Amino acid sequence: MSTKGGLTLKREVFRSEIVTQSSDLPVADIYVDAGVYHLDSLYSYLVPEKYSEVIGIGTLVSIPFHGREIVGIVRTRRAGEVGGLKAITKPLGSIPLATGELLLLIEKLSMRYAAHPFDIIRSALPDRVATVEREFNENQTSHTVTKSGRRKQQYLQLPPAKKVEELLANKIIDQSKSGGVLTVVPDLRTLARLSHELQSRGITHITYDSSQAKSDLYRNFLQIRLGLSKIVIGTRNAVFMPVHQLSAINVLNEGSEHFYERRTPGWSVRDVAIIRGQIEGCNLNFIGYSPSTEIARLIDEEWIEYRRTRAKVKVDVFPSQFGELLPSRALSIAKKTLQSGPILFIVPLKGYAQAIRCAHCRTISRCECGGALEQRGKSSSISCSHCTKEYTQWRCSWCQHQVPALSQRGIERHLHEIAQLLPNVPVVLSTADHVLDFSPDKGIVIATPSMAPETDKGYAGVFILEGNRFLSQPDLRARERVRDLYFSHAALARDGAPIVLVQDEGDSISTALATWNPSSSIHGDLSERMQLQLPPYVRTARLTMEKSEITRLRTALEKSRDEGRIPASTKILGPIDEGASASIILSVPLHEGEMLVNTIHDFMRLRSASKKSLPSLRIDPYSLSH
Repeated sequence: MSTKGGLTLKREVFRSEIVTQSSDLPVADIYVDAGVYHLDSLYSYLVPEKYSEVIGIGTLVSIPFHGREIVGIVRTRRAGEVGGLKAITKPLGSIPLATGELLLLIEKLSMRYAAHPFDIIRSALPDRVATVEREFNENQTSHTVTKSGRRKQQYLQLPPAKKVEELLANKIIDQSKSGGVLTVVPDLRTLARLSHELQSRGITHITYDSSQAKSDLYRNFLQIRLGLSKIVIGTRNAVFMPVHQLSAINVLNEGSEHFYERRTPGWSVRDVAIIRGQIEGCNLNFIGYSPSTEIARLIDEEWIEYRRTRAKVKVDVFPSQFGELLPSRALSIAKKTLQSGPILFIVPLKGYAQAIRCAHCRTISRCECGGALEQRGKSSSISCSHCTKEYTQWRCSWCQHQVPALSQRGIERHLHEIAQLLPNVPVVLSTADHVLDFSPDKGIVIATPSMAPETDKGYAGVFILEGNRFLSQPDLRARERVRDLYFSHAALARDGAPIVLVQDEGDSISTALATWNPSSSIHGDLSERMQLQLPPYVRTARLTMEKSEITRLRTALEKSRDEGRIPASTKILGPIDEGASASIILSVPLHEGEMLVNTIHDFMRLRSASKKSLPSLRIDPYSLSH
């Protein structure tokens, strides 16, 4: 929503049957779900007297709009001139679904992401289920709790050799003494573990996640809205939950890609939590092993307090000099460690071999469609990862040699090689396709990132294989992900257990891991990003359109920059080819970010009003490369 000149309230004029207006605050200003981008302003409607006691801030209503009935949500009620206003047709339910604070958050987010308010509302509120709503009434609210103390904004670093769900449960129980507590976690596995931990302690709580059935999701939402539980835990969309007397928001692993909304406008939990904390005056805790670069910048600027854990872990780094999976010294540690309990191997890729080379000329082999060739299992034939075409009689397209060489080991090939190196030892796999919940008491667990099963006493050793492959990912977030991956998996080891990294020596992340202090590694990345003017020191916008229009868009943006309608410092990158479409990336220094976003918003509204196709827009996306 553009902020130029403030909000302009639209008036829906209608002359028909006479409706008796409310004697108190007869005008309602409403966000409308018209399905049109530029109709994002507040619209004024008459509140009928017969619905006056039901319609309040946050009430869903049915309203006439351009000859049809649509849904709206009441932002404010006020006194004012009512002449010519259309009347609200009826309220949708007797319980206001949004609080005033939540609507203010939605308003700020729509400006932050150049979005229609209802694009945010669809994330913040579940679909209404009338039959469920009849189980409740608006007077079913719990007792109030007064929040006290100075507001805190912190990053709490997790220690090694401790279970995250136990630490989180302790924190939540302590925070609940001061009011409502909202905890947002990145995935369903973590949510299930945290819920089980709270249940085992007899702590009443409500879970909220998109995997729940529609009726269960709405039932849980209403329980939260009416203050029937002070502790709420959930995944991404739970960050909007209207927890009664909210005193603390906790966000676990705030840098996770799971915390970026897939739908337009692509908001992130981190930004929502920060803005919500400011609006509601509650404590804000980011919890994890290593902060994202966005949070690290705020720590450097002393806007967030960094609470470091003092700890050390035993880290050995062994380079793979001849392409071997486990160098001899690492293999010796593995054999010795197996006598003490289960050991964990973390590997980069699933499948068997993710790439095929010619054994003669070393050329990477590709399908005729352009897709990469792979071998999914030891006994599988070579096939295309894109179109699935099989190559039972493979031949190098360059030198016609008929012997392929497997490249980029997958987890199944790791299983085969580790079983040869450590014979007669039981081995299990855990991947996204087949997740193990608990590790066996002995033997070997091989897992892809974030798929390692729990253990009762911790692993006797943790080995991260092919570390150079993790470190060489071609993505701006790569080192951030690797830091979190190394710390979070090292934390699964029992106290004093060895952590083995199979990679080249000298990387700052391995030093940071040994001292359990990611700061030096992060500061190196931040310094580089500041010099190159990359996030988090710039605001970015990615616009994606059909190729036929993207060149004209770039030309228009360059003209806007020359005419001063967008900041003169705006960098324009692209077009970036993405198959049927193409993208342009804009970046400006942080202090000019609002001006850029407002201009983009005005541009989008103008295109919408002209009935032109709209580009897909992401403000500060998780990654600039996809």
